[in-house]
Amino acid sequence: MALENEINQRKFRTEYQKARINIIYTYNWLSERIDSIFDEWEITPRQFNILRILRGEGKPLSTLQIRQRMLDKMSDTSRIVDRLLKKGLVKKTPNGEDRRLVDVVITPKGRKLLEKIDPFEDGADKIMASLSEEETKTLNGLLDKLRNTMTLLLAVMFTGIALSASAQPLQPSLPAPSQPKYEFRAAWVASVENIDWPSKKGLPVDSQKVEFTRLLDMHKRNGFNAVVVQIRPAADAFFPSPYEPWSEWLTGVQGKAPSPYYDPLEFMIEETHRRGMEFHAWCNPYRAVKTIGRSSVAPDHITRQHPEWFVRFENTLYFDPGNKEVQEYVTRVIRDIVHRYDIDALHFDDYFYPYDIVEGGKPGKDFPDSPTYARYGNGLSKGDWRRSNVDSVILHIGQAIKAEKPYCKFGISPFAIWRNSWQDPEGSETRGGVTDYDNLYANILLWLKQGWIDYVVPQIYFEFSHSHAPYGPLLDWWARHSYGRHCYIGLGIYKAGENAAWRDPTQIPRQIQAMRTYPTVQGAVYFSSSSFNHNPYGWCDSLRNNYYSYPALIPPMPWIDSIRPHDPLLHTEYDPKDNSATAWLSKGAAEDSLRGFAIYQSDSATVDIDSIHASAFIPYDPVAGFTVHRGPAEQKGPVHYYFATAISRNNVESRPVPLLFSNFTN
Repeated sequence: MALENEINQRKFRTEYQKARINIIYTYNWLSERIDSIFDEWEITPRQFNILRILRGEGKPLSTLQIRQRMLDKMSDTSRIVDRLLKKGLVKKTPNGEDRRLVDVVITPKGRKLLEKIDPFEDGADKIMASLSEEETKTLNGLLDKLRNTMTLLLAVMFTGIALSASAQPLQPSLPAPSQPKYEFRAAWVASVENIDWPSKKGLPVDSQKVEFTRLLDMHKRNGFNAVVVQIRPAADAFFPSPYEPWSEWLTGVQGKAPSPYYDPLEFMIEETHRRGMEFHAWCNPYRAVKTIGRSSVAPDHITRQHPEWFVRFENTLYFDPGNKEVQEYVTRVIRDIVHRYDIDALHFDDYFYPYDIVEGGKPGKDFPDSPTYARYGNGLSKGDWRRSNVDSVILHIGQAIKAEKPYCKFGISPFAIWRNSWQDPEGSETRGGVTDYDNLYANILLWLKQGWIDYVVPQIYFEFSHSHAPYGPLLDWWARHSYGRHCYIGLGIYKAGENAAWRDPTQIPRQIQAMRTYPTVQGAVYFSSSSFNHNPYGWCDSLRNNYYSYPALIPPMPWIDSIRPHDPLLHTEYDPKDNSATAWLSKGAAEDSLRGFAIYQSDSATVDIDSIHASAFIPYDPVAGFTVHRGPAEQKGPVHYYFATAISRNNVESRPVPLLFSNFTN
């Protein structure tokens, strides 16, 4: 009643202002009530959700079954269950049918916790019982609309009302630009240390496959059109390689093949393409043994075959980038991947020379490559020589990729700061202690200027208000330094909740809005996949319902290919029983190599595809089809016309051809 009285006693200029304040007060009131219960029992919302699932089922469930029942799948379900076990809220029992599985049941203590929430549910039931059907329908509509636009509302509320109460001032909200027709939208899927996939070492093959397809489905729902998957984290492989052993993060022991046998890379590519998404194969060029003494190292690992190629820095074993044989070997490994697998791009991250190098520092601080420098330095300073080593690898790998498959893209994801302006007039207005050029010896600008790479993804994992590397100036700098190549911004969704700035629900939405104001920025890649599992601050909802609500086509790269594919062919079949019509699509010419077909909806019998979004993307398949169902709304309402274009392997679009109209007759 206190909340109701406070709202009713205040005077408001308009009903809109009252509603806006009411939303804030009601949200805060509910949050405080729920948070107090969670704090009392020292439980997290994810742990609470698992308890609700267990009580609702009323029978033992394996962790895999629990995960299947989650709306947003959690790759770390087993870890969360273990925490509930320590609290005495669940217990584990052996599965009677499969010794690999453990059943989980809720304990009386867990049930007692859930009973604390029951009064809230009873109250909700009483409220709903007092509403008429029309009132309930109105309430549902308002709640759906509120939830679907929550990010925008929060941006207005926090900027316009709650600013004075914020410990850290928010950046002014930008007007939300319309969604671009072409935009690259992807997530990094890290396999090193089982960050994203698979969720743990030695996971059964069926579970590996289920986890990956669910991961793809989640990103597809969120509007993504690509994934960047780590397939070579440490001179190892998530595929049968003639050069390197199976990864320990796949099977638990380096060199051990999956059992029952399958090719994970082939599987992942097929599943990704089946959903109309691009697959970018992410490799680490120089890391060979992640943690010396702890990492599994196979007897035939390259570090055992050629120990002279490697140097130790801190607790990691690295290829020596200055060794000419190393450069040839790394190029050979990448060429093999491109030759044998249907990848859309080859992707390198920011790990070239290690981050903590102090050039000229004490023993253990500088990278121990003096013997190689003495042999190959050729009069260059050590810094220039190291940069030339990385330049050589990038140049040769880029050439190898194009020699194998001209359409296969080559992308680099560098650290956010190339150089600071106090170091170089061309540098960014930042004060970073680490830079690509000076510490990682990666001269990204050279590679872009020379056209050695096709795209760059600077990892701008910083908030707008960061003291040394703010998001805004870095975004502006990279937008002005892509030299005609594609620039996608690396966004750090993993930082959700890290500090006050990353507890601001508008942080990621504002970063997307700012990014879209630059025509030289063509998309974003998020680190990393598992961060989306829990929908932090409603960002998944915001992408799905607002920023990525239309499917975006991937921007074509005209320097690779600008030839339009032939107009698609089609034939139409009508199903009078189902009251539907299906347009079956096929290539316009046998020589076309297609990713799929874009579908456009129009209110007229003509369409300008340059002025509207695609309404759907259909992955290429010999039996690809698009179906329209005719219902009462179509018979009585305005007619919708549908058109299709063919999308080439390099995302070049054909001319549109008419497909169907919604008020069809046969």
